[in-house]
Amino acid sequence: MIPVEVTGISISPPYKGYVVILKQTNGDQWLPIFIGEAEAHTISLLLQGLKYIRPLTYDLFSNLLDVSQAKVEKIEVTKLEENTFYASVHLETVDGIKEIDARPSDAIALALKTKAQIFVAPSVFTEAGMRGEIAQAEPLQPVDRLATLNKKLKKAVEEEEYEKAAEIRDEIKNIEEDKKKEDN
Repeated sequence: MIPVEVTGISISPPYKGYVVILKQTNGDQWLPIFIGEAEAHTISLLLQGLKYIRPLTYDLFSNLLDVSQAKVEKIEVTKLEENTFYASVHLETVDGIKEIDARPSDAIALALKTKAQIFVAPSVFTEAGMRGEIAQAEPLQPVDRLATLNKKLKKAVEEEEYEKAAEIRDEIKNIEEDKKKEDN
């Protein structure tokens, strides 16, 4: 397995999708993996060190592991089949190492939250990896996230989904508070 680090999230204009960039720790290989918008924002928040008022899914999993006395040992992007990446989370438990199937985006978010090492199978790099210099991908800026959240808030209110609107409002408030702290 090849150790990698998350260099950031990019937007892929031709496909209007998001890509998480994994770069070989001591080398020039890098791997783009397409992920969903929500997953892109989650990983971007983790890369920027931002937190929500309420726990997000990766916070929940991390907390569950803590109280279960389990630790994320590592995550691995294990294969690529029919344009779908596969990953596994390796947990150190009281009963030994357990391997759990996961989507790469979820596994990467959990690895970032728990500061676990990320690895990619050599065969995945052979199939989908690239070599050479790449521009450093930048995390999605909170401003981008705010624009997206404001659209979602408007839609939730229009559709009278008030609980959802309240959650989105809280997310917006948290991002704005974090931005104010950075500006001071």
